[in-house]
Amino acid sequence: MIVEKPWGKVATYALNQPSSVRIITIEPGQTTSEHYHQLRDEMWVVLDDGLRIQVGNRVVDARTGEEFVVRAEEPHRITNTGERRGRVLEIAHGYTTEDDTFRLQDDYGRPLEPSW
Repeated sequence: MIVEKPWGKVATYALNQPSSVRIITIEPGQTTSEHYHQLRDEMWVVLDDGLRIQVGNRVVDARTGEEFVVRAEEPHRITNTGERRGRVLEIAHGYTTEDDTFRLQDDYGRPLEPSW
C-alpha cells in the first residue's frame, strides 16, 4: 500500500498489529510534519544521505545506515536537505495506523489532530 503525502510518500510492506514495515520517501527540500504517536514506538534506518532527523530535541544530519529509536509520545520529523529523494526504513511497534498521528507543526496546512 502506498500513501502519497505532500512531502513524498509512505510505502507499507507489512501492516500487522502490533508491527508494520514501511519505506518513507521524502522529496528534496521537503519535510514531514513534526508529530508524535501515543500508541507506538518506531525504529528508523536511514537508507540515503541528505536527511536531517529530529527525535525529541535532538537533530542530526544523518548518514546512510544510522539508526534512530522514536519512543511513543516523542516528537519527530524527517527533512530532506539533499538534492535527491531520501528514504528511511521504518519498523513500528504498537498501534500502527495513521489515526495515531498528532501533529505539532505542519508546513502543508493539514489538521494537527487526527480525524476519527
